Amino acid sequence: MQIIIPGALPPSPVATELIGHLEKACPELVACFNSMSATRIEMPVETLGCTPYEAVMLRQLGYQGDLGHKIGAGLAPLRAGATQNEDSVLIAELCNIDIGTNGAQITHPATLNISQDEADALFDAVSGLWEGSSLSILPVGLNRWRVWISNMDAFDSISPHALHGLALRDWLPQDEFLKPWRRLLNEIQTVWHDHPVNQARADRQELPVNSLWLYGGARGWKPNRSDHASMVFEDLLLPHALEDWAAWLKAMPRLTEFLRQAPTQVDMTLLGDQHAIELAPINRAWWQRLWPARQQNWKSWWNLQS
Repeated sequence: MQIIIPGALPPSPVATELIGHLEKACPELVACFNSMSATRIEMPVETLGCTPYEAVMLRQLGYQGDLGHKIGAGLAPLRAGATQNEDSVLIAELCNIDIGTNGAQITHPATLNISQDEADALFDAVSGLWEGSSLSILPVGLNRWRVWISNMDAFDSISPHALHGLALRDWLPQDEFLKPWRRLLNEIQTVWHDHPVNQARADRQELPVNSLWLYGGARGWKPNRSDHASMVFEDLLLPHALEDWAAWLKAMPRLTEFLRQAPTQVDMTLLGDQHAIELAPINRAWWQRLWPARQQNWKSWWNLQS
């Protein structure tokens, strides 16, 4: 059994500012910090091709990686439900791309709230654009399409959740085999610009669905869900991604209740946006138990630069 808490590690210097609030808001978590040994693990999204949380969950499901691909490429076959090893899988995810003072950036996918009717209408509006081309596309979920491209090769893929907050220009794939996809994407963006779905979203002051983000490329694999022995608390994940620290602290009472119901003396994984902290119970010899346990200096790793 393992406890996984994504979004539990705010970046510096925010972590320093939150220490006092955390001690008051969730003493159960601080008690775990004080009684467990900590190991820091670097998990840069540029290396993973996905968020640390996505990478951890892929490993939990038994994903071993695919030669020539970052671990994040395994998300595409997982989300497409593709389990045949000979099939390489690409996913295009509906998204919003915002052009701001810092250039183009992708909006966090969890904030778009795309309905099934909207997704269906957007697909129907463009489904004839690739007819007779080297591309084939089918929806495989509410906001995801599976894409088949002839002569597909590995490329520098990154998941849209990991791309949030990064400069889009650094991740736009320029591979030659993706040239038909780039041409098609331009046509799709033109059709969607004034689509009724986006007009209605604008009326509701919601962001438009104005693009697709392509990622993946790994071959199909079969998740081993029987070994998924973990308890996950996800309520910190979105506030952490949006840097909404008031909402982050507001979730602490729910984390307190979660920890009260969780088993004791189990490993715990805390995740940030670029690293993880692995916490493990400290096994004390019988004679050491005659004295109170020494508290760990958790603030030393909490304050480390992200």
